[in-house]
Amino acid sequence: MLGYVRAYKPDMKMKDYELYRGIYCSLCRALGRNYTPVAQLFLSYDFTLACILRLAAAESGCSFSQKRCPYNPAKKCMICGSKEVFDLCSHALIITVYYKILDNLHDKGFFSKLAAALVFPAVALMHKKAAKRAPEIEAAVSEAMKKQAETEAKQNPSIDEAAHPSAEALGKVFALGFDGEKHGALYSIGYMTGRFVYILDAADDLESDVKKGGFNPFKGEDISDENGRKAFADRVRGMLNLTQSEALEAFDTLDLKRFFDMTENILLEGLTNCAEKVLAKYGNETEKSKQYVVE
Repeated sequence: MLGYVRAYKPDMKMKDYELYRGIYCSLCRALGRNYTPVAQLFLSYDFTLACILRLAAAESGCSFSQKRCPYNPAKKCMICGSKEVFDLCSHALIITVYYKILDNLHDKGFFSKLAAALVFPAVALMHKKAAKRAPEIEAAVSEAMKKQAETEAKQNPSIDEAAHPSAEALGKVFALGFDGEKHGALYSIGYMTGRFVYILDAADDLESDVKKGGFNPFKGEDISDENGRKAFADRVRGMLNLTQSEALEAFDTLDLKRFFDMTENILLEGLTNCAEKVLAKYGNETEKSKQYVVE
């Protein structure tokens, strides 16, 4: 995932933000513990949502304690003690990063390929370990990448076809180990979050992909003038709003034991804020973008 799934701090209570940062730091520690400090370079807020939802939906509680950050000893961080959740999400993150780098080796420009080639040997070793520790996630992500390649090989696939493989894989990661209604709700939230990220990333990369000749399901869009750019932003916003609303509908059916406000903030204000930041570059500023985009 690519940094689009973040909390919106201006609308977050301080206590929730401290817990949110604590979950992020706990995932960072799990990456270092399981895969060496190199793995921590790939940490992003995206997989923090997976940790939050799995902690929030679990029947058992979770405790936090303050520990010093190994990279900034003067700073104390809230650390969550639910080791299994963070280990699983760290495995999922490494598996996802591995296939992302593998994709970059084939599809991106020279400098992106060079960067991918430099980190690939280390990530490949981490991936080998992660695949053994989380075979269900490895199967889901590897199958998604296979489907993604098949979709990209088609002539002008729709955005729905292009977004489906990665969205499906994320849905499986979110729901793994849960049963019944919780499984269905978590899968739907994961699927819609993955779809949201794919659509937004494709919109964000459209101009770059057109220049470099990379795959992008929006390549047929006319963004050569101001009117075309604004119309494109409107269409993308409509897709994102629909996807986000379906994620929120699934969220409303989920019996959360904790972290309700925090999760709602990410799925509502957080996703909206990230979308408006991306779409603003197409010159289509709305009242919503004025409300949410805060630097």
